[in-house]
Amino acid sequence: MGRWNTSLVEINTKTFSKFGLKYYQDFMTEQKSKFTQFLFLSILPALLFGTYTMAYFDIPRSLWMMNLGFGLTGIALGFFRFRPVFKKVNPYPIILVSMLLLLLTFLDEGYRDVHRWVSIGKFNLNIGLMVSPLILIQIHKMENQIMGILVSLLTIIIFLFQPDASLVTAFSVAAAMLLFKKNISNTTKGLILISTIGASVLAWFRLESLPAVSYVEGILSLAWEIGGFFGLCSVLSLMLLPLPFFIFASKENKTMAYSLGLYFSLILLATVFGNFPVMVMGYGISPIIGYFIGLIWLGEGFPRFKEENTYKSKSQNHIIL
Repeated sequence: MGRWNTSLVEINTKTFSKFGLKYYQDFMTEQKSKFTQFLFLSILPALLFGTYTMAYFDIPRSLWMMNLGFGLTGIALGFFRFRPVFKKVNPYPIILVSMLLLLLTFLDEGYRDVHRWVSIGKFNLNIGLMVSPLILIQIHKMENQIMGILVSLLTIIIFLFQPDASLVTAFSVAAAMLLFKKNISNTTKGLILISTIGASVLAWFRLESLPAVSYVEGILSLAWEIGGFFGLCSVLSLMLLPLPFFIFASKENKTMAYSLGLYFSLILLATVFGNFPVMVMGYGISPIIGYFIGLIWLGEGFPRFKEENTYKSKSQNHIIL
């Protein structure tokens, strides 16, 4: 009898532990789902600090108003519930369009042999900063490992020829993280690691010497000129940008979320070592669009949690009754 009682206690303990863990996971998921529409507010501090800095130094109103307008529009759209965008879309057409847009940068006349932009009227769009998060999401969705590797390699080669050291490093590291999680051999993983390091070293060795524009690449320097406390707050606002991808990552999408968080972190870190656009805070709608693409994907992780659980509860009650 003692042995049977001990076994029964062990079974009840395991059952309770599993139930408790499941309840905790559901509770945390539900709490996260309540905040998904507020994900888009993570961009607001950097957006406001950048807008104020540009206005303070008499940068043309049309420039900082464009940043502010795009940012606030994206935040407003984040409070609406959309149907899933990325889950149902075939990744290959998106990859094809993204590659064509990247190749269009070489048809633009560029500046000092640097080809990162496509001019549409008065807009000079940095295509790499726009589509990189989108390409990473599609690589994650691809079941064909070889295609994922080829798309990653082609994208990195384009960034090398543009050239853009920040994108080469950020994209290659983020893509390598995704590819490592796929069912590939250790030899292939080793080759991917060598390629990632080699591409990054080559990109920084051939670092382009474009002059910094004060309200784009030099926006943080302007912020520090306003005041030490203002400069510190500006830096903190930029550090806030990648955080949602680490905090709100679901168990199922953790790898992809961490990959995007790492990508945006490296894009920001690169501005310390070279003249690269400071995303969101500096002038430029391209990084704002790219950032919102990442947030939209992240928000799809918890869009219908309440509705699904309510339905399940009603079904269970119906069966019990």
